Amino acid sequence: MNGSPAQGRSSLRGTRGFTLVELLVVLVIIAALVLIALPRYFEAVYRSQVRGCQSQIEVISTATQAFFARNKQWPSTLDEMCESTAPSWVVAPPLPEMPLCPFGAPYELVPLLRDGSTGGAPSIGNPQVGVQVNVRDHFDGSWKTAERHIDVR
Repeated sequence: MNGSPAQGRSSLRGTRGFTLVELLVVLVIIAALVLIALPRYFEAVYRSQVRGCQSQIEVISTATQAFFARNKQWPSTLDEMCESTAPSWVVAPPLPEMPLCPFGAPYELVPLLRDGSTGGAPSIGNPQVGVQVNVRDHFDGSWKTAERHIDVR
């Protein structure tokens, strides 16, 4: 009786599988590891977006200086600095395309006047000395200076 069903059953009883409790313990351990890792992952993603925003600000700042050096006036909008949307009077626009904040918000340029104010009209006594980069905040929708946008968080 080598092939009898009774012998087959007794040989299976000697092997042992995982119990439900053991499987649940493994699942709890995996869930705990995921809960530890996810916040760190999202923090790293956020930090990389902040670095991207800082990098875009540097690019825009350098591009505005290049624009001023070539055209002898400050750009009034980002459109003037982009190859595809620049007016015909602009000499060699410094940006190939319109930059966006990694958070999805657009940038804007605001005139920076000699007295330190922004957004006003330049005058003979208070000429424009540069541009300030502003970005729309992705949380509340308000315009903020680009530096404040990335440092507030």
